[in-house]
Amino acid sequence: MNLTWYPLRPKDMAIYNKYYSMVETNMTDLTFHCRFAWDNVFKIQWAIAEDCLVQISDGGGYTSPFMLMPLGKLTPEKMEKIIDAVRPIFDAKGWKFKIRAVDEEKKSVFEKTGIPMKIDFDEDSSDYFYDAEALRTLAGKKYSKKRNHWSKFQRLYPDYIYESLSPEIFDECLKLVRLWASEKGIDIGDSSESDYYMIKRIFDNWKDLDARGGAIRIDGKIVAFSIGSIGREEVGFIHFEKADISYDGLYTAINKLVLENEFPNIRYVNREEDLGIPGLRKAKESYFPIAKINKWRLDVE
Repeated sequence: MNLTWYPLRPKDMAIYNKYYSMVETNMTDLTFHCRFAWDNVFKIQWAIAEDCLVQISDGGGYTSPFMLMPLGKLTPEKMEKIIDAVRPIFDAKGWKFKIRAVDEEKKSVFEKTGIPMKIDFDEDSSDYFYDAEALRTLAGKKYSKKRNHWSKFQRLYPDYIYESLSPEIFDECLKLVRLWASEKGIDIGDSSESDYYMIKRIFDNWKDLDARGGAIRIDGKIVAFSIGSIGREEVGFIHFEKADISYDGLYTAINKLVLENEFPNIRYVNREEDLGIPGLRKAKESYFPIAKINKWRLDVE
């Protein structure tokens, strides 16, 4: 099978989403916006094989080379042919053949191929999946602490302004990311610690992407913003979120306001993984996810 490979470009979003809709996953790693934002690191190459969209990367120095779980209507027979077509590329470069971002519900497709492979659970990369209406309203006893944070925010900053993301405020948003990184002693050029250039990539291509988000302004200054996208009709994704923690309740506020204003009709929201970071895990669990989107790593033998 001869494959023709292409770089990932905004103009590819329509064909990408065609195959994404077929695979029926709620995993953030396989959304176009996530892949495109991080492509300055991973330099994805994609091709169509067996009526599926296949993506490979050399890892960009961030991780080992890999193939992502293909997008499309997957069957064990298709997967065997895709693996057979892609394996020579990895072999020629001396790469171990690894498959990443495998949805738990699709794991059996790989297991039934008959191709020997090691399969491991990738817990730190599991996505947090929430009831969107619960996060919009913060109703119920379990959200009492969040409601208190929201109430305190409103009392302390009654003149706050919410605005939808637009190119006019992108420079201010990036200034906030630089400030956030500086306060934490993080090099914005280090992709293992900073998502500055991933956010900038989304902003630089905003007019060609179907992204959305919002920002909070206090005393004339952008102090928080959030960037997201829509997957299938009832599922939204929050890809990036930044806030100045010196403002009490700000993270609760930006989370609530963005869902209210930019995602008023979605049923579920994916707020991505915790990367095994204890503080981030605690924060994500504090919003009471209704499920975890589990991911698996496959090493083809």
